[in-house]
Amino acid sequence: SQSTGVMWRERLAYLGEMPKEGEKVRVLGSIKVTKRGGEFQIDAMRIVREVDKGYWWRKFEETKQKLEAEGLFAPERKRQIPTFPQRIGVITSPDGAAIRDIIRIVRQRHSGVEIVLFPSLVQGEDAPLSLVQAIKLANSLEVERLVGKIDVLIIGRGGGSIEDLWAFNEEIVVRAVAESRIPTISAVGHEIDFVLTDFAADERAPTPTAAAQRVVPDRQELLDRLKQLEIRLRQAVRNRLRQSREQLRRLSERRCFTDPLSLLGDFRQELDRVSIQIDALAQRQISLKRWKLLELSNRLAHCSPQAQLVRWRERLHRYNEALQTAAELALSKCRRKLELMAGKLETLSPFAVLQRGYALVREPLTGKVLTRVEHFAVGQRAEVLLADGKLGVTVNEVMCDDEASDGATH
Repeated sequence: SQSTGVMWRERLAYLGEMPKEGEKVRVLGSIKVTKRGGEFQIDAMRIVREVDKGYWWRKFEETKQKLEAEGLFAPERKRQIPTFPQRIGVITSPDGAAIRDIIRIVRQRHSGVEIVLFPSLVQGEDAPLSLVQAIKLANSLEVERLVGKIDVLIIGRGGGSIEDLWAFNEEIVVRAVAESRIPTISAVGHEIDFVLTDFAADERAPTPTAAAQRVVPDRQELLDRLKQLEIRLRQAVRNRLRQSREQLRRLSERRCFTDPLSLLGDFRQELDRVSIQIDALAQRQISLKRWKLLELSNRLAHCSPQAQLVRWRERLHRYNEALQTAAELALSKCRRKLELMAGKLETLSPFAVLQRGYALVREPLTGKVLTRVEHFAVGQRAEVLLADGKLGVTVNEVMCDDEASDGATH
């Protein structure tokens, strides 16, 4: 026979993987019967798969590989658990044996440590969301303001089947553990049980009891350890004093303390020996310096500034005589050349021509020399230069050479 069933949307979020066609499951819910046709319908609350252990392990490995590939289990993400926590947060069932074991161990080991319980479901379909909410609450600033800073967070429960522990393998729970800003310890089941929160947490404890022992140092053990350290320190101080006394005794037996005068005599002999060596070395250095000084004196005699000055004076005198001779020779050449050029200039001078009876006619205002008849006009003023003076004349007539021969007048 067949019957219809329905599961509302808000319940599907807790279902996880949807059942496949042909898969055998157990449906938990309520049955409703219709009045009209007498048919009944299942209002499903939960769907439980009838699966073997292999299914859970396959799902475990698939989720583990996925989160491991994202780096959620990387060792570099792990943080150090505080050595002396003052306040421990515990996420577990308030009615389970885990919280009772944790409280008992903490009270036995150190009564001054405070425990803050964040109640959560640890089994069933609603457990994953409940665990995530508890982790977020423990990390909230509101909790830190109300109860103080949580130093370490224990997340766990007691033992059970793989189905009972499966909430700690859900991806949302594992991610919440990895994202916790408070250092976390995963303590789920027994020592043989492993869940994915063990890999995401900063440390794994095989049981909740072991987690409590890990985070809370035993007060009596600490006192015993301090007592042992005190004993070791006292022994070390006594040994050090004994060694120092022995070292002081050996030093006091040395010759410098038992017979200091004899040691002083040895030093005096060594000082005399060194003094003799220094004197010999000084004499040798003085002899070398004297020989060097004599050599330099001889070289300086050959390079005397006075001798150099005499040689330079003689050379300067020779240069002076040569320069004077050369200057006189050059001056004589220049004089002869000047006289020759003066003679040529005198020959070509117009004033020399005037001495021979010639006259030079020029325009009186501009001084322009007038050499041709065409430069003159009747009545024009002109200036005639003679050898011993000049004449101011007025042109009465102008005649060309050919016209003068014909007796023509202009």
